[in-house]
Amino acid sequence: MSIKQEAHEMVDQLADEANWDDLVKSLYKNKKITLGMTDIEVVQSTLSDSEIDAIVRRLHSSSVAMDNLRNTKTYNPNNSVTASWAMVALAPLLFISILLAPVAYVLAIGGILFGLKAMTEKVQKAWMPIGVGIIELVLFIVLPMLH
Repeated sequence: MSIKQEAHEMVDQLADEANWDDLVKSLYKNKKITLGMTDIEVVQSTLSDSEIDAIVRRLHSSSVAMDNLRNTKTYNPNNSVTASWAMVALAPLLFISILLAPVAYVLAIGGILFGLKAMTEKVQKAWMPIGVGIIELVLFIVLPMLH
């Protein structure tokens, strides 16, 4: 039997008031597609209606996620936030090496400034590197005083 004949039979078996979701569920029930199925669901001989509903819910929830969370080709992080995180991440490493401690101060301050710039651009969670930079500066100043 050809794929066209199988598809016609499946569509003919649907109720007259069936919608696209019903067609997709029929495809899953007859194991014609396996996208979104777990390994266990793929090898099961039959799937219950609740299992098929769970698969469709998983597919639907993944389709409503923001595009930049699903597709790394279109993800383009904001340059200010990226620079801010890079600076505050490098600062502690440089602080550990005593010779480069002044550079660590500059990086922490730079990270805070780029974070502030990202906040003015209304980038989500731009406050996080600012907080990290402030904590680093406090630690950079307080820790040397304790010795």
